[in-house]
Amino acid sequence: MNLAELVDLLTRDQISQFLHLPGKARTAKGELAQQLLALIEENEAARERFFETFKSALAVPPWEAETLLGCTATERKRWVADGKLPILEYRTFHKVARDFPYPVHDRRFILTLTQDTIARWRAEHQAFVQMRRKTGVRKAAESRQAHEQSRDTFRQSWENMVAAWTERGQALSAALQLAYWTVWTSRWAKEHHRKSLSAIKHAATYEQQSQAWYARKNNAMQLLARTPYARLAFYRPEEPDKIWLNLCSTHYELRRELGYENKWQLYEDYGPMIRRCPKCYVEDERDYYSLYYLEVRAAEFPELRFSFHLPYPIGKDFWPKPQKLPQVEHLEQDGVFRFGRSLLDDEKVIYREKDVLAHFEAALAAANRFYSQASPALPPPEQQHNG
Repeated sequence: MNLAELVDLLTRDQISQFLHLPGKARTAKGELAQQLLALIEENEAARERFFETFKSALAVPPWEAETLLGCTATERKRWVADGKLPILEYRTFHKVARDFPYPVHDRRFILTLTQDTIARWRAEHQAFVQMRRKTGVRKAAESRQAHEQSRDTFRQSWENMVAAWTERGQALSAALQLAYWTVWTSRWAKEHHRKSLSAIKHAATYEQQSQAWYARKNNAMQLLARTPYARLAFYRPEEPDKIWLNLCSTHYELRRELGYENKWQLYEDYGPMIRRCPKCYVEDERDYYSLYYLEVRAAEFPELRFSFHLPYPIGKDFWPKPQKLPQVEHLEQDGVFRFGRSLLDDEKVIYREKDVLAHFEAALAAANRFYSQASPALPPPEQQHNG
């Protein structure tokens, strides 16, 4: 914009105040604008005062800044982040019931920027990119080498461990290998579930991958339970049951009238009345939050202990009733027991998803050859609970 266009952006009152004219003067805006334009074109001090007085009214929004500077939105944002393009203030625009902020810039500063300055900024960025690229290539190569060394060390350790297990019997080795890789199967399931909770675009994909890994874990647990090294137990928390509740219209209005925030608060105080109501839906799902607990141990290797849990609603179709199993107790805050954990960054280097999948499938096939027809292992009779 030239000076005439900038002056035209101002109101009549703004021009009058700048020219120190009486408030009641009724001079037309066009005439006032001509007076102001003549003043700031001839008087440098007046022009400076003009830009200072109206720096907010004449601020440059992002889209105009890109036009004036001949740059892209990416470049503008980069220059802002680098401190090369100062922000005068933030403003907001309203869209889809939300307010979004955007920066504006002092027009005086924008007008001081020449294409030579813009070219220098671009050259500086390209030099930085080249430097980062060279550094990144070097670091990536070093990282790949370190990661491969870690994987080689693990492979050697794993081969030695499998050899020691196999010396005591192939069936034992097959059970321990499956238990080992089921641990990492469970952690990849948890890793994808964790990603699904924070992802936006690929949340559904992560959840599908999580469910696929959980399905592998569940299949492996069924097979592991058939080995002579497995012991099944049952964990029942303090509040194991899930209540499915749907209020009828009468009780829904009662909740609103009494000021309860949700239906559960009403149910806590008026549970018996709601249960007697023929129009309300109340169903108890017993042991919904309870877990089967599977432990795999071998006397030949007392230092090894693999443990897994499976929700009761999943395991009840193929495992014994809770009354037939010993009860285990765990602290409620022991979240690793109840929910497992995802992978640590260092573990992702050694236990890559494709590697874990290959090892798991091989271990599952090997264990199937020994245990597919066996019955689930139960605790000795003296350890079984009948109530």
